[in-house]
Amino acid sequence: MYRRIAYFALMFVLLSGCALAGTPRAKKGERFQVTCLEVADSGRGVGLAVILQTPGGHTYLYDTGVGYPTKDDPSGWVAGINTGRDQIAPFLRANGIEQIDGVVISHAHLDHWGGLLWLVDHFPVRKLYDSGYDFPGAMNPEWRQELGGYTDLRNRFIQRGAYQQVRAGDRLPWDPELEVEVLAPPRDHYFSEPRPELRSAADPPSHYLVNANSVELRIRYGNVVYLFPGDIQKDDVDHSLLTSVPHDKLKANILIAPAHGINANQSDAFAKAVSPQVVVASLFPRWLQDKLAPALYSDRGAKVYITGERGWVKIVSDGEHFTVYPERSGESHAVSVPGVPDHFSVTGK
Repeated sequence: MYRRIAYFALMFVLLSGCALAGTPRAKKGERFQVTCLEVADSGRGVGLAVILQTPGGHTYLYDTGVGYPTKDDPSGWVAGINTGRDQIAPFLRANGIEQIDGVVISHAHLDHWGGLLWLVDHFPVRKLYDSGYDFPGAMNPEWRQELGGYTDLRNRFIQRGAYQQVRAGDRLPWDPELEVEVLAPPRDHYFSEPRPELRSAADPPSHYLVNANSVELRIRYGNVVYLFPGDIQKDDVDHSLLTSVPHDKLKANILIAPAHGINANQSDAFAKAVSPQVVVASLFPRWLQDKLAPALYSDRGAKVYITGERGWVKIVSDGEHFTVYPERSGESHAVSVPGVPDHFSVTGK
């Protein structure tokens, strides 16, 4: 009798341990740091570069900012700007980081992968991740050069066995304390609905379909969830993303705004599904003059940080709380996350 009770008690403990093993738990004293850089304005594109420093000491990048090759500037780059050389590498060196464990390129537009063109030749990069999407349609020579240039760069990683295509449902073992899941594009197909009646002449398929198939990442550290949706635009969010991803997967505390937070590309249904507390939008000051800041999220109660106003934005979390440190203004916003979004308490100067 007692042996049977002891046996079932032991089995309960073992099975409970197995059930919990897959759930990331933040360890006391460890931190997950996410830094969205203020990408310099080269006059082309917009740009996104995010540095992720994991609790276990690994470093990953989600996009690498701008870097438009040219023969017209002595530096080899349009406006003399390359985010990999000018911002990412100095950040890594200042933090004693000697290698990049992995780079996720959300999609093949140069304002998101141009920095990697420099980094790949000057900094150890262990692995490249992307969705594997190659635009199949006709395009003008400029787009052909841009998208083809990314295919060439991907092939360099493939040749050395350092590339992984990722699609919805994939989980990336970056750190035992993190749950890193790919939400889009779908595993069995790419988003391909053109809906030309919704597009302007300035938005060709080589732009919006490449954006639509951005790698969307969901990262969970303890009770804090981050969402990285790339450049997917409103029409594709509404007609493709929201119909293929469970909405409970989209709910997050911290959102890197899709399509840079430009209002014309924001979806109200997406904002409602995510319900973020903090939104970071990578936008140049010249975009702000056109009043294209993401008011949609602030109207829903989120604290919005725009890099063109606040500089780089660093978010540090212990898995239960997170604090947002913008480069400019001297403010930090500490947030408690007891499993459900709670409240802001503003501290600082």
